[in-house]
Amino acid sequence: MPDHGNAAGAADGRATQAEPGPRNRIRGRILAGIAVVLAAAGIAFVAQAVLEPGAPDATDLSELTFDRFDGGTGALADYEGTPLVVNFFASWCPPCVREMPEFQDVFEELEPQVAFLGLSQDSSTQAALDLVERTGVTYDVGWDPDLEVYGATGSIAMPTTALVSPSGELVDTFAGVLDAESLAGFIEDGLGISARP
Repeated sequence: MPDHGNAAGAADGRATQAEPGPRNRIRGRILAGIAVVLAAAGIAFVAQAVLEPGAPDATDLSELTFDRFDGGTGALADYEGTPLVVNFFASWCPPCVREMPEFQDVFEELEPQVAFLGLSQDSSTQAALDLVERTGVTYDVGWDPDLEVYGATGSIAMPTTALVSPSGELVDTFAGVLDAESLAGFIEDGLGISARP
């Protein structure tokens, strides 16, 4: 005659073994948390490695040219004697659009101590002009159709901002979005000019 009590006990035992105890659940959560932290650290390391601009500091940029929207040609040498902030932007880049009014604010604070130059990476000058009008930017803007200036700064992401010394040498490059405060700090660290009172 079958022992129903033992069968029930065995079934209960199987159920207990199938479900992890409180200690196992906590251990699982800790291990999952550690895995998430390690994965995030790995992603941050890879992002840093991938997004680190490639041009070395002190690269001479003074001979590089760009197209002006009026049809003429400009050169970074035109800014000789004045520290220069070069911002690469495009109308198809939402972070670029978002940061342009912030750049305008810092430009207004630092003019004429620091010059600003926005270089469009758009395939159409009209798209760039529309964006400049929409964002209220009044600093110099141009077009870098062959990506000559962009490539010389080692840029690999959009948006990217480069700091250029008064003698035309690359001081530093930042890949990513900058708000007014972080841009002012970047300029102060790289060029030694403060936008703060």
